Amino acid sequence: MVLGLQDKIKINAKIFFVLAILALAVFVTGCSSEESNESPATGYAVADIKETTEVTQQNTIETKTFILVGENFKFLIDGSRENPDLVVNQGDKVRIEFKSGQGFHDFVVDEFNAKTDRIKDGESTSVEFVADKKGTFEYYCSVGSHRQMGMKGKLIVN
Repeated sequence: MVLGLQDKIKINAKIFFVLAILALAVFVTGCSSEESNESPATGYAVADIKETTEVTQQNTIETKTFILVGENFKFLIDGSRENPDLVVNQGDKVRIEFKSGQGFHDFVVDEFNAKTDRIKDGESTSVEFVADKKGTFEYYCSVGSHRQMGMKGKLIVN
């Protein structure tokens, strides 16, 4: 059976329509999911995050954004929680939005080659990376002896 040009156009239009509906379904499903603010492993509250979904032809990539503030010898989230566990899933894109509230600081995770610029009071910076390895990794401030003085926390990749 030989298909004419009009038949091929109709088939391509149907395929495009089906793919558009599937992409929309993935986007709507991803935007409506709810996540617990509790780590299943520890039962402790974990850092609040903003999630966005980027749909590509091949897969869906979750972006988890953590907003941290650096103060003397501690990282803060939500203005009060110190050195929070940052919990993500393997394959997630992670975005750290970092602001120095007091002092000169940065944010580093060696295993993912993730490092912000060093910033002073009132300045902001950010870094993005893909959490492509499972495990528990330490994030820290590399300025002076801040890490040794307790300016560190855990990045947990499930």
